[in-house]
Amino acid sequence: MRGMPKTLPIVCALLLGGLPLAHALRPAGTEELLSSSEHGKVGSKIADCVAAKLARKGQTEAEEDLRKALEKWGKKRVAGGLDPLGLNLTEDLGQALWQSYKYSKVRGVKKGKVVSVETEPIPFYGPDYTVEYAFHAPAKYNARQAYPLILCIPEEGERPSDHLIERWLQQPALKDAAILVGLPLPEDVEAWTVIGSEGKPGGVGILLSVFKSVSQSYAIDYDRVFIAGRGLGVAAGMSIAAMFPDRFAGVVGRTGDAAEVAVENFRNLPTFFAGGGQRASAYAEELKDAGIENCTVQPDATADHVWAWIEGTRRDSNPSEVLLRPGAPFPNKAYWVEIPPHDGSVEARLAARIDRESNTVVIEATGIASVTLSFNDVLVDLSRPVKVICNGAESEDLLPRNLTTTLQMIYSTRNDPGKLYTASKAYDLPSAGE
Repeated sequence: MRGMPKTLPIVCALLLGGLPLAHALRPAGTEELLSSSEHGKVGSKIADCVAAKLARKGQTEAEEDLRKALEKWGKKRVAGGLDPLGLNLTEDLGQALWQSYKYSKVRGVKKGKVVSVETEPIPFYGPDYTVEYAFHAPAKYNARQAYPLILCIPEEGERPSDHLIERWLQQPALKDAAILVGLPLPEDVEAWTVIGSEGKPGGVGILLSVFKSVSQSYAIDYDRVFIAGRGLGVAAGMSIAAMFPDRFAGVVGRTGDAAEVAVENFRNLPTFFAGGGQRASAYAEELKDAGIENCTVQPDATADHVWAWIEGTRRDSNPSEVLLRPGAPFPNKAYWVEIPPHDGSVEARLAARIDRESNTVVIEATGIASVTLSFNDVLVDLSRPVKVICNGAESEDLLPRNLTTTLQMIYSTRNDPGKLYTASKAYDLPSAGE
């Protein structure tokens, strides 16, 4: 890719839309303090901000209106010492973000059968370049409900529509409960795990673009987005997920072997192999050696087993521990940790963990000069100073929640309803031993 390090943020923004195009329900086990009506009022103001950002007109006014709406949240909670804009209410903010797009008003929704859908033009690949993919939504699809999304990578030479019909839709429970997408990856298998360039689309860019297309119209649950591959698609799916580990809830392999990937990037990204080969078993052992036990290898697994695993798996949106093995250039972020794009000239690793009780973050890294950490009140208590220890160097700061930061992360898709941050700070990483 030409000028890759400088253009990476632009590439991702183009492929994922650069704006919040889909929203998910809150993570299981968390608590909302406000009503659905209150979520909807703030969600409407978030939608106005997004529209103004797109139109490049009226953004300041829209953001001021959002601030006023949030002040009503804050006034209800000021007595408890909480944020005056309610930005400490992470789960409620996520619900408001989800409601900022009214899926029930989307026209032309297709459901109950496999259809071909065309994306909007993808400027990164050319002004008129589009992708046609196979799609199936439940016959009783309800736009007020968030659905799991399964991005399916067929075997080499298999038509996406045939793949959905023959490999997935024979399972009645799955057929009625999830949104399924058959991805049309390039004929050249070598292009399946690259972003590509103008006129030469890659599998990574196609998957992200289709992800964007689906989320514009259908109520997907961002905490239950899966990549599922078959044959060579298993390794491709793992490779793509490893580049963006915080986007997905898990990876499924069906009758295909695992990829050669850095297991650190799967610390919070579970995998399920149905009929995997020797490489899948070896990958599971590598995970265990690294202290990670989130891989299931079941050679005799059926479609029922696959669906049961998907039903029981959710993205850990706010993990207390993050491991990152940077790639050149991806991945360069995972959840609440982000580093500058890596060129691969030196070996780099990063381990980050949060102890919320002591409000302490510990970063241990090699080959990395700086790190940007994003925070919310699920990860730390932002009403108290946060101590950050980077390779032994300590700093302690009161990190104010910031609406501008929150919105910038929404505009760039860094925030989504299950993974939403309200504060951010960059830290230098001294070399170990300094």
